[in-house]
Parts: sequence; structure tokens; C-alpha cells
Amino acid sequence: MQVKTGKDLHQFKRPFLNRRINARMRAVGVRDGSEYAKLLESDSAEPSILFKSFSINVTEFYRDSFVWECLSSKIMPQILKNNTTLQVWSAGCASGEEPYSLAILLSEVIGTKNVKFNIIATDISVDAINRAKKGQYISQSLKNLTPNIIAKYFTPINNDTYQINESIKQLVTFQQGDIISFPVEHVNLITCRNVLIYYDKPAQELVFKKFHKTLNDDGYLVIGQDETMMGAASGKSFSCILPRERIYSKLAVGGNTIV
Repeated sequence: MQVKTGKDLHQFKRPFLNRRINARMRAVGVRDGSEYAKLLESDSAEPSILFKSFSINVTEFYRDSFVWECLSSKIMPQILKNNTTLQVWSAGCASGEEPYSLAILLSEVIGTKNVKFNIIATDISVDAINRAKKGQYISQSLKNLTPNIIAKYFTPINNDTYQINESIKQLVTFQQGDIISFPVEHVNLITCRNVLIYYDKPAQELVFKKFHKTLNDDGYLVIGQDETMMGAASGKSFSCILPRERIYSKLAVGGNTIV
């Protein structure tokens, strides 16, 4: 698979890989692993199709709304105390709901203040990035947003589909890339939610080290509700300041304190 796709799959948890491979085997009508291995060798398209299935794209705007409320009321005011230019990284952005949520939240928090920001959004799936760039979503994806926010930042296409406004799209830069190797630095906030659960422990350690290196000294990291740094050696480089929300500050001289 690594030769066929140019991707290293060792970072993913084996049960996750097994589920995805078994799903592809059922889809193509293959009965066992050896038969599927032959298909991977003989069919030039199948390795790419299999790799695309490793990208998890189930998400929604303001997923876990209490996390977004905390970002709005506690984290962003802290960041804005010392910064007039912000860089945010949405790592594992799937089909774009998370980075667009960040763009909406920042637009609301900043308002008329003289603050500029850019959101970098990455995912390993080219298909997911292309869907994100298109910026069209069904109403179910918007269920956590208030009617006012929907009216302000979306345009209805039909009864069940909305287009995110160009003013928000321009705030997000989408790029295909792997979290560990993607070149990015000087970031104020990283969100990587519901991605790490599919990585094995050594890969998680590499990701956390990358995040620590990438964040500014007053930076923050947000991970998913089913994810934790407990037991991770690199967890000593972060302080869990809001456990319920899974929000961490980078440990540096002076540290960060939420008021």
C-alpha cells in the first residue's frame, strides 16, 4: 500500500485499518485478505480508493456546542489580549465544517476590532478538501447554529442545502496534507478534533510534538471529546486548562491562565 499510494499507513490503529479494509472487501465482493491483496496489485485504482476511505468526514458546524461557547467566551479573549494578527490551524478538517466554524466564531468575536486572521485547514483526503472548498452543506450540518448565524453567513440553495458565504470562504486556506509532515508554524490556536482516535500511540506522540513546535508560546490546542493526552509523554508539554472541553495550553515560561 505504501508503494502504491505513496502514503505510510503505520500511523493508523490496526482495528481502524481492519474495519476500512473489510468494508472495501465487501464493496468489491472479495472474500478474503489474500484475494483482496491480489486486487490491490492488479487494479491500479483500488489502492487510492482504499486510502480515501481512511479519511473520516462525519462532522457538523459547532460540533459539541459547549466547546465552541468556551472558545468564544474564554480562549479567544485571551489570545486577543496579546495579538492583532492570528493564525489558526484546523488539522484534519474533513469537509470543512470545523474551519468554517472557526471563521464564523472569529468573525463574531473580533467584530469591528482591527484584528486580522487566517485559518489553515488540512486533510489527507483530496476529495474532502474539494468538498470543503465548494462550501455547500445540508441543513442537518447546521443544526447547532442559531437562525441569525445561518442567515448572516449562509445562502440557501434549496430546501435542504446551504452555501457558505464568500466572505467566510476567503478566511480559510485549504490544503491537502498529512498532519505530521505539513509545513506550518507560528500558530495561535490548533483544533484537531476526532482525528487522533484513529492514530496509534507512537503516531499520536509525533502529532503532539508537532503541535507543540507549531504553537506560539501563548497558543492553545483543542482535541476531540473522545481523545486525551493522558499517558502521552508529550502531554507534559501541555497543560489541560479546560478538561471537559479538551482544551490545552502550551507549557512555556510564564504559562497561560484563564481568567
